[in-house]
Amino acid sequence: MHFSRIEVTNFRNFRHLVIDRFPSPAVIVGENGVGKSNLLDALRLVLDPALPDSRRLLRAEDIWDGFPGGLAAGVEVTVVVELQGYDDDEDAKGLLGGCTIGTSPYTARLTYRFAPRRPANTEKEQGEATGDTQPLTSQDYDFVVFGGLDEGEDVRSIRRDVAIRILPALRDAESDLQSWRRNPLRELLEHLPLDPANLKATADAVASAVDQLTADPSIDTLQTDLGSRLDDMLGPRLSVEPTLGFTSSQPDELVRAVRLFVDADRRRAVSESSLGSANIIYLALLLEVLRRQRIDDQFVATLVAVEEPEAHLHVALQRKLFHYLLRSEPSLVLTTHSPHIAAVTPVKSFVVLRATADGSVGASTADLTLAPQQAEDLERYIDVSRAEILFAAAVILVEGLAELYVLPSLAKAAGFDLDGHGVIVASAHGTDFRPFHELLGDRGLRTPHFIVTDGDSAPNKRGRVEAGLKRAAALTPIAEHESLKERIAALPNQADADYWNQRRSICEKLETFGIFVGAETLEADVCPVFPSEMEEAFNELTTSAPARADVRNGIENETASPVDADIRAAMLSRFSARGKGRYAQRLASHLEKANLIERLNDTDPADSGTTELTTPYDNLRAGYLFRALDAVSQAIRTEPLLKFPPRGQDADEQ
Repeated sequence: MHFSRIEVTNFRNFRHLVIDRFPSPAVIVGENGVGKSNLLDALRLVLDPALPDSRRLLRAEDIWDGFPGGLAAGVEVTVVVELQGYDDDEDAKGLLGGCTIGTSPYTARLTYRFAPRRPANTEKEQGEATGDTQPLTSQDYDFVVFGGLDEGEDVRSIRRDVAIRILPALRDAESDLQSWRRNPLRELLEHLPLDPANLKATADAVASAVDQLTADPSIDTLQTDLGSRLDDMLGPRLSVEPTLGFTSSQPDELVRAVRLFVDADRRRAVSESSLGSANIIYLALLLEVLRRQRIDDQFVATLVAVEEPEAHLHVALQRKLFHYLLRSEPSLVLTTHSPHIAAVTPVKSFVVLRATADGSVGASTADLTLAPQQAEDLERYIDVSRAEILFAAAVILVEGLAELYVLPSLAKAAGFDLDGHGVIVASAHGTDFRPFHELLGDRGLRTPHFIVTDGDSAPNKRGRVEAGLKRAAALTPIAEHESLKERIAALPNQADADYWNQRRSICEKLETFGIFVGAETLEADVCPVFPSEMEEAFNELTTSAPARADVRNGIENETASPVDADIRAAMLSRFSARGKGRYAQRLASHLEKANLIERLNDTDPADSGTTELTTPYDNLRAGYLFRALDAVSQAIRTEPLLKFPPRGQDADEQ
């Protein structure tokens, strides 16, 4: 059994949070203060049998801050959870019969509702109405937890059999392990079928050992001295006879003396181990308690939620432990800040919370339509990239290393700190953007994302032209895809006077879907805008005169009309020989120092081949890079990437 849907209204961070496909298991990620712990608290309101009813009576601080008037205005707080995964469990079907809202699959709904007992702002009833209004207080509210669609369906008995167990942030596990009342070892020991005869024999042996120890004269002297001091301090009215020993000799209390050690010789207590080890031991004990409860049918189902389990755990331990847990506990729910836990999470198990002006919102990856191989590849990517795209405010997807270096450097030159705004540039390590587009899109994390890809408009070795436009069109909705395919197929030859205008029109359409397509390759497209930077960067990597000459000629060739394909190929081969990523790394250090406004305004409009210009970005083949960054800036900063001065005004005069 697992959570399948969660809806929270007017509770703490959430004005209206809806997660229609809650994954199982689930890993909830998000920045600090976004409401991860509050989401677990919302689940407790519905299903935690250990939560007293007094905690279900909310206070002013539990109400979403954006609700006008709060408690005084008659706010209603609701938490709705739906459960699935019990189609083959007859006990669960019987227990949840009154809560069932669907049978294919079986789905149970449980609802917590906190609302006023009377309408807000009613007239005072003191003999006759005075006309005054009276705001509500917490005393005017009550709560109900019910099943299905009928508020009369009481679920208090259900909470005993279908319960959530919240494991709080494991920052003080050592203290709990030292307390008999809070130690999960207690539950394990107290339910063991211990042999009473063995307990009696052990208790007798303990009593004998204690007698032998206290027979030592020094022990006896110490006991006598303590007794005398207490008599002097309090007199005979307080009957206390201090007696030394090391455990109770009563058989039924003997089990409380059992302690957990971390070595075979019983020399090192848990308190002498690391905090991380104590956390793991504590978690293992709790999970073992739940396992035994399931075996003994003490519950129909226990849903486990663990808050920030990474505390004090080494990275390697986090990865190993939670890779195991996430694949062995199907109902497990985790909240985490740790990219290392996120990195080993199944790709369809994420819930991402984000703060907005209208309360925190959430998105789930449970509904992703990925082939098994695509899911495996995404999980490997998330692993090696330390899950950075999961925590991003926006993502720019690129083909390879060159763009990974160049785009951040152009943004820096424009005064746009991508890292500071939570924008990640992520490489697909090729041209297959679909799995990433699916993960970040409306059926996944709903993260603003933008795709930047080479145009590859010239014929390749197989004679294929406009490869970039075709791969971009394939990422658009089906209706648009067919139309774009027809327009791409109808493009005239590059030598045609109207070719670039028609191509630009197609690119503009693709950009409405967040896909930005270049003309050829990144290096060739950037040449006309940054010729000196490109040549200097290459010269810093080699002293070969022929190589330098090929690059210099190639850079000049990119402003010619038409471009000589052989000269371009020679330049690109030199970049490849040095490593395109290595070259881009060197180039980035030059690009980030460029005066972009001055450079873009000075670029020859003939570079783009277009005659219909709307922004300085349209003056160049590399304009797609700047339009992509401008789109990200508008989405994240709500301002353009660059603010160009009016025509005829220098950038320095702006």
